[in-house]
Amino acid sequence: MKRESSEDKPSPSLGISDFKRWMRESSVADSTLVSIPDPSTSSSDNHHRLVHNALVHVRSKDWSSAYAIARKSIETQPSAMGYIAKAVAQIRMSEPEKAVQIFDFAFANCNPHESDLILLIKTIVLFVARKCDTAISRVRDLIADSRENETKYCCFQVLGKMYLMQEDYARAVQSLEEGQRLASACIGSDLATISLIFGFEWNFDGLLIKVQRRHFEDLYISGRAEEAKEALLKILDTFGEDIRASNWVTDLKRKCIDQLEKLGDTGLSAKEYDNAIAHYTSALSLNPSNPTDILVQRSKAQALNGSWKDALADANEAIEQSNERGLSAHPGYERKYAALHGLENYGEAINALLGLLSIIEKSPDEKIRRLRANYTAPSETTTEIISVIPEISRLCPRILIHVEEGDGRLCDEHERIEMFKSGTLFKKIISETAMTKIDHAQIRQSVAKYFKWIMFSHTWEGREPTFKDVNLVHSVWELDESPLNEKLRQFCRTAREAGHRWAWSDTCCIDKETSTTLDQSLVSMYRWYEKAAETLIYLADVLPSAEPDDFALTNSRWMTRAWTLQELLASKVIRFYNRDWKLYLNDAHVNHKDSPTIRDELAKAMGVAAETIISFQPEDLGVREKLRLASRRNAKEVEDIAYSLLGIFSSDIKPHYGVGKRALGQLLENIVDRTGDLTVIAWIGKSMPYNSALPDSLLVYSQVPYSPPSMEDKLDTRVAEPRPQFAPQDGISFRCKIIQLPQITFSNRRLKLPCIMFTVQKIDEIRPGEKLYRATVSSLGEVEFRTADVMPMTQPWRLVFAHPWITDLREPPGGPMSEYDPQVDTSVLAFRLISRLGRPFNALLFQLQLDKLSYRKYKRVAAEHEIIVPGVPHKTDYNNINVDVLEVV
Repeated sequence: MKRESSEDKPSPSLGISDFKRWMRESSVADSTLVSIPDPSTSSSDNHHRLVHNALVHVRSKDWSSAYAIARKSIETQPSAMGYIAKAVAQIRMSEPEKAVQIFDFAFANCNPHESDLILLIKTIVLFVARKCDTAISRVRDLIADSRENETKYCCFQVLGKMYLMQEDYARAVQSLEEGQRLASACIGSDLATISLIFGFEWNFDGLLIKVQRRHFEDLYISGRAEEAKEALLKILDTFGEDIRASNWVTDLKRKCIDQLEKLGDTGLSAKEYDNAIAHYTSALSLNPSNPTDILVQRSKAQALNGSWKDALADANEAIEQSNERGLSAHPGYERKYAALHGLENYGEAINALLGLLSIIEKSPDEKIRRLRANYTAPSETTTEIISVIPEISRLCPRILIHVEEGDGRLCDEHERIEMFKSGTLFKKIISETAMTKIDHAQIRQSVAKYFKWIMFSHTWEGREPTFKDVNLVHSVWELDESPLNEKLRQFCRTAREAGHRWAWSDTCCIDKETSTTLDQSLVSMYRWYEKAAETLIYLADVLPSAEPDDFALTNSRWMTRAWTLQELLASKVIRFYNRDWKLYLNDAHVNHKDSPTIRDELAKAMGVAAETIISFQPEDLGVREKLRLASRRNAKEVEDIAYSLLGIFSSDIKPHYGVGKRALGQLLENIVDRTGDLTVIAWIGKSMPYNSALPDSLLVYSQVPYSPPSMEDKLDTRVAEPRPQFAPQDGISFRCKIIQLPQITFSNRRLKLPCIMFTVQKIDEIRPGEKLYRATVSSLGEVEFRTADVMPMTQPWRLVFAHPWITDLREPPGGPMSEYDPQVDTSVLAFRLISRLGRPFNALLFQLQLDKLSYRKYKRVAAEHEIIVPGVPHKTDYNNINVDVLEVV
């Protein structure tokens, strides 16, 4: 729309400043702008005045007058502006169709340079006539067809106005921004003409900022916070400081920041951390007056998202912003502590925690001071840790290998504790306890995690590396190259790869040159295996090619060694490795006790239930069953046969090497004395010098001892039947002797054995030289037996057959009758006891010693077979049966 001189134009020439002034006036006409002509005058000189006059009436919304005057101006002299004024009046008089037709006359009477303006005004008429889409389409065509920037600029402004009226704020902004790019080279005075024609609704003054504000508010109300932020940033980028500092812009910023912060909080609560971070970041991009809370929240979201460095940066910025504004920085310090803890910088995290507590404790705000109850001071946690260390450390082996690469030292308890106190985990426990109450169980668990250890189970293959060897070079990694040294190193590597810090091997973790250390280690070893995190078992003779059907573990030398029995049973978690340090059978179970293949192979090889392999406890198996498991094991040192069983039998005997088989005697003596279990003396074979009641070897316990046939289901029937041969009073008296017997005791190599004794009255050798005898025994009659010793043929009275199985004669616990129930007939109890005595039983043969030192003492006669006697007949005179305690040496 190229501007022409006033002489060439049929329309009024009106400057932008004059138009703005005119639009602000409240009067219908302004004498400085237009002189209203006399309507009766028809001179062509009055043409321009008539057009002005018509437009003035349009502005004042006097549509009929505007129409009449515009018509008069056309009659005076047809002109584009006259037709436009008439058309606008008709639009306002609700005759838009006629108005459109009138524009055709305007177009025919316009200056060629005014055609674009006429077309643009016509589109506005169409828009006012509610043909909005058509109007918008034509404006876009004008933009596309026009070569004049002035025209394009005005069209973009009109298009933006149209979109604004349709509440399509995004397109309105887009149109106005496109026009804005042309604004510097355009006057835009035709917009003033359009405003004059169509009134206040088509005022373009401040249109862009108005549209942008509406656009923001629309996005804000609809909850599209991120888009609202972008709209706000455009406002801030587009306009000067006067707009940016205005109250309404400040209010928009506040609204947008609040909404973005709330969206961030919602995302944080929903664990949508990326969204939360994005919203907080958007809020901060608007430069809030106090960004502290948003920085704190974003730091929290960053931490929960694992972005610890970003979380720390936000925390530090929050602290700085708080300090600049004189606010309490405790929220920032809390986030700083959390971020440093997440970065595993526990020392700095503790410092941040101390700073946090200092701020809280010194705050003048009582509400902030009350927050102190939410935190645990490092000193409190330190005290708790120090208190549990001795308890946990006492469970550990005395010496352990520190398997970390570059170390490999043998460390005692004190060294391990000092390493813990100066290490990362100590600080970590203090740090992670800061925002909770002290959890004693959790702290104990964390401390125990540091001190946990792995045990080594293997078979000795020669000169293994000793305690002295390792100490001499200060590290297992520095030992000379040799197969056995490499075995130890490989154990340590495997332990480290499994996540362990400490490891124990019987080769170098016991100072065997110090007897007290050795003895204490032997006593504690079962507990060490039991409490260990796991046990690594090395099978040096099992090839990598072994298959399940090969039963390589069953046939391994490891299964024959004395010490490995307790190492297997005590350990809660085990893993077997073959010769090449690969998992046995390539079984990837974390615990090979959970592997059906390996567990079943072990159970079958040992003859026990799988449950015994999985979760053995010393009290789970009977004494005789545990002796059976040990009976096939062997050891290089004689004493180890006994000492390897201390834990399995919960024995407290003190080990001492050099005593030979006496060690086994002490163990069996201790078992009998503590448990009263007589199966220990139910054996056949050679007796040991320690005490004749005990066998010379555990091998005898592989035999199954005689068990008399049960008759419990027949006793009630026998009790109900007539008992002509039973003397109730004699039976009651005999029963009283039985139940008054003391408990069995065994100490100082003396066995005091409560039993029923049957003396030998006569003895004959059936076949001379074969030690096969026939004895006449009181209350039992004739008994045949074979011994390893020569019997005193001329002194049969020295021989005694003993029935020590007193428990088998009495009422079983939980049985149908109680020996202590006063309502139970004692004669019935006596008859039941005597009936049980009538069963066959395994008799033990003892010989009275004649030397003065052994006065009234007996030695067991070793028999090659169990001596099974038929039992005591009912017709026996029970007053003549001796019930007493034998002292066996």
